[in-house]
Amino acid sequence: MLKPNSVAFTVLLAGLAAMAPISTDIALPAYGATAEALGTTQAAVAVSLSLFMIGYALGPLLHGPLSERFGRRPVLVAGLLVYLASSAICALTPTLSVLLAGRLVQGFAASSASVLALAIVRDLYEGMEARRKLSYVMLILGLMPMIAPTLGAIILVSFGWRSVYVAMAGAGLVLLAAVIFGFAESIRARNPNALAPRHLLASYGEVLRHPTGFGFSALGALCFGVMFSFISGSSMLFMDVLGVSAATYGYLFAIPVLGMMAGTMANSRLVGRGVSDGRTMAAGFAIMLAAVALLLVVSLTGMLSVWLVVALLIASNFGTGLILPNSSHRALQPMPHLAGFASAVLNSAQMAVGAISSAIVAALVPWLGGSAMVISMAGFAVAACGLFVVLSRIEPEPARAAG
Repeated sequence: MLKPNSVAFTVLLAGLAAMAPISTDIALPAYGATAEALGTTQAAVAVSLSLFMIGYALGPLLHGPLSERFGRRPVLVAGLLVYLASSAICALTPTLSVLLAGRLVQGFAASSASVLALAIVRDLYEGMEARRKLSYVMLILGLMPMIAPTLGAIILVSFGWRSVYVAMAGAGLVLLAAVIFGFAESIRARNPNALAPRHLLASYGEVLRHPTGFGFSALGALCFGVMFSFISGSSMLFMDVLGVSAATYGYLFAIPVLGMMAGTMANSRLVGRGVSDGRTMAAGFAIMLAAVALLLVVSLTGMLSVWLVVALLIASNFGTGLILPNSSHRALQPMPHLAGFASAVLNSAQMAVGAISSAIVAALVPWLGGSAMVISMAGFAVAACGLFVVLSRIEPEPARAAG
């Protein structure tokens, strides 16, 4: 079994947390070929992403309680087995409707890995060590948006669109083997009543009523809104407004991810130097707000240029990289007895807000064009910062001192 403080265990946690980008970004280059093969349109195939996100948002609400009742390990194994099966269905699909159904189930199954990765961190680590571990997990996780689309394009060209889903199944198989042979159960005590309807309602009610636990879940979700606004609107800004080619856009899309990785690395260093998570998040918000404000100014005044946009997006993501590990830690820390439930709420909130931000950008595009992405980013950034100010005022001093 892997030791919890080993690099290999951190990589395993990051791999579990990365099931969403593994399952979404790698498929993006294959939409055209999939539509042609199934006799439909790219827009219809793109619905598969929305269905995946719906399944991914709903899944944690069940996986969290299941893991409290039966343990993290069996729920992970079951979720990864369902992920393997649904990936195989997607690879062998004869029709679009089967693909869409497979993607919905795949998202539901993939969420088991992501939600339980955070619950495992809460099970095994405390305080500074938990913040450091989350930083490392998100650092590795940040590589996925850079690697997955390029890997998907290579697989598509070499083996065809069905092989993209075979590759997803392969990733699931590797993670399944790692869980079976490398992960010992992390939960300290199973709750035999976790699935009882009354207990479910009481547990989720406790999580939702906790002012700082749920508050920091919402804070992280709003930061996801900033990132998903960029993800959903970047193609229009770069290609339609700034006139870059599709190939160049692929590279430009990946570069801002470096900001997120740098932010998580900086957070890990700050943890090692004893800097409080409150100060780190405050710095992150200052950087993110300044970058988004400048991006909004240059967008509305028509002073946009490719590398100025890229530089500001890197800065915004750097600030987000300082915020997310600490907001996740603050969301889970107050409720060790409900780690599965709290992690479920955290993941569902992030994916739900991500979907909402994508819808907002899509709705604003007909009126605002390339500025839709920037305005959506600014709205979520301001909302997140305002919530952080409120949470900083209501959080008890002992929790703040505990880091």
